[in-house]
Amino acid sequence: MKVLLYSDWPLAATYLDPVRRYISEHEPSWEVWDQTPLGKPDVVICCDELSGAPDAPLKICIFHGLASKGQAFSTARREDFVNGTQLFAVAGPYYERLLLNLGVPQERIFIAGFTKFDGMQRNILYAPTHNPQLSAIPVVKDRIYEIPDVKVHLHQWLRIGNDPHQIELRSYYPEHEDREDIADLLQWADVIIGDLGSIIVEAIALGKQAIQVVNPIHESWYIDFRGLTLAEMNTLPEVYFPAKYGTRVYSFDELLEALNIVSNIGRASAQIVERIKQ
Repeated sequence: MKVLLYSDWPLAATYLDPVRRYISEHEPSWEVWDQTPLGKPDVVICCDELSGAPDAPLKICIFHGLASKGQAFSTARREDFVNGTQLFAVAGPYYERLLLNLGVPQERIFIAGFTKFDGMQRNILYAPTHNPQLSAIPVVKDRIYEIPDVKVHLHQWLRIGNDPHQIELRSYYPEHEDREDIADLLQWADVIIGDLGSIIVEAIALGKQAIQVVNPIHESWYIDFRGLTLAEMNTLPEVYFPAKYGTRVYSFDELLEALNIVSNIGRASAQIVERIKQ
């Protein structure tokens, strides 16, 4: 297999070099070429939909960033995307939808991730509270394990409580951190998923990506049970700070979308090589 990694400009190396390293390690029999072809390549990988790269039986555009500046992924270059035969390796489902909306055929798009992130890791902590009206658990349930390598920490009352609702909420999480002090996990996590408990404010205070799963009946806790007004509820730290400085989601699918702006974090080159083999 002869693979040409074509740089239209020096910046492209930032995105192509991770592919080069992956092929060198996992496919040592493949020939990897730089700018000047040593013959006719089987595969060309470039970083721009208007790349000056030569043609090949398989040509893959991996893009050169997550922003488009009104250029990539827009009607400004619709014809360049729609016409042609090259494949587009996109960072995640959002980017896939943009190309589909432009009219690019599904068979020319695949979700690879972002090669610049190869070798990096994103650590995710899910730490719901225990109150059924405030907790993320009625929204997320056991689907949290669909997120790769997530760590789950349950509130004290969910870990040791024996009320029926505590037993039910705990039952969704057979695998969880069985301890109280999670200062090390707060330090470890890049993303913290919480609800209307303290953990979400702690995440914001630490400068982490904080995703608040909003329980659909949370207002009844504050207004009916606590006797607060809606206006006062909105001043409370667990409502005010996430609304202003965090990301709020209302379903597990929205949670996945917030997490999957870039898919396959750390493994984009592996996805691209797998597509070449296919």
